[in-house]
Amino acid sequence: MPRYFYRCEKCNSQFKTVHGISEKQDHCDICFASDCLIRIPQLTSTAKPVSKEAKRVREAIEDNREIFKEMEKEARSQTYDD
Repeated sequence: MPRYFYRCEKCNSQFKTVHGISEKQDHCDICFASDCLIRIPQLTSTAKPVSKEAKRVREAIEDNREIFKEMEKEARSQTYDD
C-alpha cells in the first residue's frame, strides 16, 4: 500500500499514513479534525540498471568526443589562404 503525507490546517501538524490509492484520508490523525487536510506531494524515484549496450554507447560517445577535440585542435592550428 502507498504511503501518503498530510498536513492539517487546524493543528498545523504533519503525519504519514498508509491507505489504498482510491481511498482518501478524511481526518487528521493528530487532532481528529475533518476536512482540513492537504496532501504533501512526495517525489518518487526509480533506479533502472544500466545495460551493457548503454555502457557501450556511452563509451563510444566519450571516445568520439576525444577524437573530435583532437580534430578541432588540429583544424585550429592550420592556416588557410584566402
